[in-house]
Amino acid sequence: MGPANARLGVLIAAAALLSAGFVPLATAKGKHGGGAVNPAVAGICDHTPFPEVCKLTAGRHADKYPVIDNVAVLNMQVDAFAKRTAAARKVVSKASRTGTPAQTQALTFCDTMYMNTQDTIGAAQRAITFKDKGTAKIMLQLAVQDFQSCDRPFEQASIPNPMLKMDSELNEMANNCMQLANMM
Repeated sequence: MGPANARLGVLIAAAALLSAGFVPLATAKGKHGGGAVNPAVAGICDHTPFPEVCKLTAGRHADKYPVIDNVAVLNMQVDAFAKRTAAARKVVSKASRTGTPAQTQALTFCDTMYMNTQDTIGAAQRAITFKDKGTAKIMLQLAVQDFQSCDRPFEQASIPNPMLKMDSELNEMANNCMQLANMM
C-alpha cells in the first residue's frame, strides 16, 4: 500500500467516524469568539432554552471537570452567570458616572438588585453542591426576579436603560441554569 493509498485510507476512516457520530463536532460561535466545544457539554446544552449561550459560557470550563454530566454543566453555567452578574455591577458603576440624575438613581437600585442576585446565586451554588434540586431552582428563580427588578425604575421614569442588553443576557443564562437544575 503506497503513501497515497494510506492517506486515502485515513481520510475514509475519518469520514466514517464523523458520519457515524463517533467524533462529534460541536461549535459555538458568538461575539466572544468560539470554536470547538466539548461534545458532552454541547449535548447537554442542546437541552436548554438558549443552547448557544450555554455552549459559549459553559463550554469554556469543560477542562476543569473530570466528568461532564448535567450537574457539571449546571455548575459551569451558574459560575458563568455569577461572573456575568459581577460584570453587570461594573457596567452599573461606569454608567452611573455619566448618566442623568434619574438614570443614576435607577442604576443605584440596579446595583442593589445585582448584589442581591449575587447572594442568591451563591445560595443556589451551595444547594447544587448538596444536590438540593428544589432549593437550587428556587434560588435561581429569585435571582431572576432580582435582576429583572432593575428594569422597573427605568420603565416607570420613561428613561433609557443602559442595562437592557445585560439584563437580556442574564435572563438567557438564568433560564439555562433553571433548565439545567431541572436535569439534576
